[in-house]
Amino acid sequence: MTHYPLTANQNNAGPLLQTRRDNLRTLGVLGAGLLLPAAAARAACTLAPSMTEGPYWVDEKLNRQDVTTGTTRTSVLNALPLVLNIQLQDDNGQQCSTDPARNVQVDIWHCDAAGEYSDARGQGQSSTIGQNFLRGYQVTDNSGLVTFKTIYPGWYSGRAVHIHLRARAYNSKGNATYNFTSQLFFDDTTTDQLYQQNALYNTRGSRNVRNSNDNIYRSSAVSPLVALALQGDGSVRGDVTLGLAGLPATTTLQTFTAALRQQGTAPRPELYADLVVATEHIGTAGEIYVAAKAGNDWYFHNGSTWVKVADPVSGTAPASYKGALASNHGLKVLSGVDITTFGKVMLVAGYGYDRTDMIQNGRFRVIGLLNQ
Repeated sequence: MTHYPLTANQNNAGPLLQTRRDNLRTLGVLGAGLLLPAAAARAACTLAPSMTEGPYWVDEKLNRQDVTTGTTRTSVLNALPLVLNIQLQDDNGQQCSTDPARNVQVDIWHCDAAGEYSDARGQGQSSTIGQNFLRGYQVTDNSGLVTFKTIYPGWYSGRAVHIHLRARAYNSKGNATYNFTSQLFFDDTTTDQLYQQNALYNTRGSRNVRNSNDNIYRSSAVSPLVALALQGDGSVRGDVTLGLAGLPATTTLQTFTAALRQQGTAPRPELYADLVVATEHIGTAGEIYVAAKAGNDWYFHNGSTWVKVADPVSGTAPASYKGALASNHGLKVLSGVDITTFGKVMLVAGYGYDRTDMIQNGRFRVIGLLNQ
């Protein structure tokens, strides 16, 4: 499933409306000899260790789930797709708990299959200044979860394979009240197997640092390992659960929330788009949009049915609701339809005075992925 940012303005990028090439290719040979499970088990919680942000941190302020967008680099578009699920828990003291860490901004950044970072130069790599591939953030939902669509990281001399992570919380004035960095690692045997199946990785020679001799990995008593599972389309799913100590009592980064709620059972469930409107917008006139991306086509829900939109960027798209914005809106978007007939579908919801206002202010979220 390819995700698309809502606007071409990369400083306000979201998950809708910027087209690019679909990089989820069928990797028919990938399954041969791999020991990955077909479905990832829930990852055990690791109390997240504080680790250096490294030399390649750039605060791009990219709100996007798909961090492979906005680039033509083969080492991103033709690399092995990875869907990364990061579950955060709010811990009291120095042990994992079961309380979700809500409204935490989670940034990730990592190198491409060629071992290079975006928006960087020096340190042994070519200049990629002005590019922003494989960078972005999401905000944890009510269960403490964020999901990123990215690629399996490459390697570069001096480091084991890893992904950088930053977790931040904010107060009502927008000031950071929590700022934490760590890194995620991958089982070396699994990495070897995955690299062997993709020329972008296996033609670069053998990596010279593994987890056991990576100084940053070894600096912590417990370094977070991502649990991996091979998916039917040849991509890889990764799951990691991290406990964060020292979070403030409240976090208010999200000015609104949007989520998909399901009633009934597959393959014909009822699906609802639930929006919680920011306090300052309650009672004002506005419009709510629910959109779906299926294949190469965009559809907008007009309150009763789905309408195909030929040009979702500049064309007219119907709103799912128009009128005074309440604190909560529950919109039925699908009922009595076999969702397995759709193929892969991404659902997005948001609101604004109108669609332009919604896009310019980034009030939209990916609310669900069907048939993934």
